[in-house]
Amino acid sequence: MSSILFSRIVTNVFKKEEIQEVSLHSSGTSMPWIFDFKGEAFSDVFLREYAKCFWNIFEKKYNGEVQVGGMESGAMPLIAGISLLAPSSSTVHPFYVRKSRKKSDFAKLVEGEVQKDIPIVLVDDILNTASTLLKQIVILEDLGYKVSSVFVCIRFRDMSFYEHLSSKGIEIVSIFELNDFKEALDVSNLQISPTKNLMRKFSPVYRVKLTSKPNLYIVVPKSSPILVNEYIYVGVDDGTFFCLREVDGSIVWKYNVSFGAKGKKIFSSPAVYKDIVFFGAYDGNVYALNRFTGKREWVFIEADWIGSSPTVDSDTGRLFIGLEFALAKKSGGVVCLSAQTGEVLWRNYEMEGLTHASPGYNKKNNVVICGCNDSFVYAFSADSGKLLWKFKTGGELKYGVVFDDTRGLAIIASLDGGVYTISIKNGTLYARFEGLFGFYSTPVLARDSVIIGGLDKVVYSFSLVTKKMLWKFETSGRIFASGVVSPDASSFFIGSNDGSLYELSVLDGTLLSRTIFSERIVNKVQLKVEPESGKSEVILLTHIGELFKLRDVQSDK
Repeated sequence: MSSILFSRIVTNVFKKEEIQEVSLHSSGTSMPWIFDFKGEAFSDVFLREYAKCFWNIFEKKYNGEVQVGGMESGAMPLIAGISLLAPSSSTVHPFYVRKSRKKSDFAKLVEGEVQKDIPIVLVDDILNTASTLLKQIVILEDLGYKVSSVFVCIRFRDMSFYEHLSSKGIEIVSIFELNDFKEALDVSNLQISPTKNLMRKFSPVYRVKLTSKPNLYIVVPKSSPILVNEYIYVGVDDGTFFCLREVDGSIVWKYNVSFGAKGKKIFSSPAVYKDIVFFGAYDGNVYALNRFTGKREWVFIEADWIGSSPTVDSDTGRLFIGLEFALAKKSGGVVCLSAQTGEVLWRNYEMEGLTHASPGYNKKNNVVICGCNDSFVYAFSADSGKLLWKFKTGGELKYGVVFDDTRGLAIIASLDGGVYTISIKNGTLYARFEGLFGFYSTPVLARDSVIIGGLDKVVYSFSLVTKKMLWKFETSGRIFASGVVSPDASSFFIGSNDGSLYELSVLDGTLLSRTIFSERIVNKVQLKVEPESGKSEVILLTHIGELFKLRDVQSDK
């Protein structure tokens, strides 16, 4: 134990009076204090002592040669200090892990040359729930590397909490634990164990790389996979639309869209009607393909771009989709097509902005409702396309709408930070729920509540009865993905830009499971429950076009 480090942590790092509340990301708890190393990590005295403690452990541990890495940007001064102050008898190979994939050059997640035959030590200032470390471990494992040890300044919990690391053969080394500061700071090791309380654990059944040319520059929702019987349908950035077998991820057929706009080809999520699968593309076309063979049934070619996803009225065989145009006086609109033939049943181009959002069809009121980039919500007659009403919000509306037939409400989210609940019949406002920043996803209805993830990294639940917020859950990344509720309405699944798939309790937002990936999750997942075992399965597409099938393995232990 370093007395110099101890003194500087007590004096310079520990913060209590300066804060009111500090969120501990994804742990579901908050503490009235924080150990803030951001400024101290650049101190010459601190770095020398930190590096000294590191080399006291690792100078001879791995025959004098070690790879030292950590997550940008907090670990970077620590890595630099350890590298510069390495003893002459040791060789150190530094690297760092990016929070997100580099968008240019080689699209790297890891900067620095990492080798497979040299032990890897990940370094950080604190170790709490280990979520940051787990993300790095997943990234390195995906690249074929194994982490040997973790070295931190302060460990927040008892060693027994980190069984998920030790089970991988990873040694945890900390200079201090919270208990060391009991007398000086009145803190002690945290006893809350969110990881141990998780109800489920999901493990990959398979992983399929669908494209070698993902669009890394555009971080918005892309084409989300849908599962219809034993087949998965989804499009990817390079313009390929896939039909895959759900059981093993093997390709049944694929269809290529040759052209797009500004690096976009297929962002539209598919819909199915009878034996046909539909999607839009940025070549301006709506495609209808035989869902078993991939043979083209018909193509609608009137738009310049289509980012909207189709909605199908299965009773009448009508398809509704948003369109975008490159004309000064004609920007967007909604078209209704025959799902069988592609014949135009009606079109309405009265929308004054690009219509990237996806229309929703409400059977009870026979109305189509869609948001627009001009900040208006539009309602059309499903039979004629006549404009029934429009409602003004304070920002662009990018995604879909959900309906609450019990109260007669259309629910849609805006980039102005509002979730609007509007009367389906006349467009009057029932309630506006507010997040800190904007929303780029579709709300989900769960019993009497609305759940949605926002660009402020938070998942919100709002009550349609009291018109108040029920709970919120903070992730570590912005949320573009829409969520999905389990069939029994007990849990809610949503992906985040932090690379995690979260499962939360619908009732109170409690974390039920967390599955960490090396890439962002910007798309809605597809949920399936096995009828015999009752186990949950998840179909998920990452930001770079990797398709995963996950299975609940918690009860297998």
